[in-house]
Amino acid sequence: MIRALIADDEALSRRLVHQLLERHADVAVVAECTDGEEAREAIAALEPDVVFLDVRMPVESGLDVARGREPRSGPLVVFVTAYDKFALPAFETDAVDYLTKPLTEERFDAALDRVRDRLRLRRIADTLEEEEPHDLSHLVARVGVRDVIIPLETIDYIEADDVYAAVIARGRRLLVRTPLDALERTLDPAVFARIHRSYIVRLARVTEVRRERMEVVLAGGVTLPVSRRRRGALDRLLKPLAT
Repeated sequence: MIRALIADDEALSRRLVHQLLERHADVAVVAECTDGEEAREAIAALEPDVVFLDVRMPVESGLDVARGREPRSGPLVVFVTAYDKFALPAFETDAVDYLTKPLTEERFDAALDRVRDRLRLRRIADTLEEEEPHDLSHLVARVGVRDVIIPLETIDYIEADDVYAAVIARGRRLLVRTPLDALERTLDPAVFARIHRSYIVRLARVTEVRRERMEVVLAGGVTLPVSRRRRGALDRLLKPLAT
């Protein structure tokens, strides 16, 4: 069951969101709030899975509420507002979606589907973290109706693919239904390194580091960027390989 909280200072808007959620058997509304402070307190007390937030509210804005939650364990956020000009700062809070009024059933249901996907990915990540660290020997990709086993030693690199990750191994690109962040926490950091928000590389496949361009070259000639904040960590990881 998805536990939802609604926060909007307009009673009619709260009622509409409630009615749209009532149509879904897997959703339960645990609270309705009329301002940002009340929403923040309800989040702390009730720990909902998702919050449908208006952007402009008394006391604290919806943006303030979203920024104040714990990003990994806090509730997901869907903004519901009459203003489209706040979309950029809203998505910077890692919002699942940004809905503008007047709401339609089709658009609202699409947002709720995104919430379901995000919650499922969180469960996958939690399951991976509960396993023994670095105990993985392979990843699994779904190709049609088949599950393809990908031994870790065959992987060149892994890249973000929307909310999932794509594994490049032996010349094939295979989609793994696990977020890149979850894979980073599970893979052995002595073998795999996160070099960019979009890339994890197997260190044994790195053949060249181009410091002036901030990029690495892998066996086979693939070139990948290295973010500035991850450059020092990459240097430390590669140093033992050079001795």
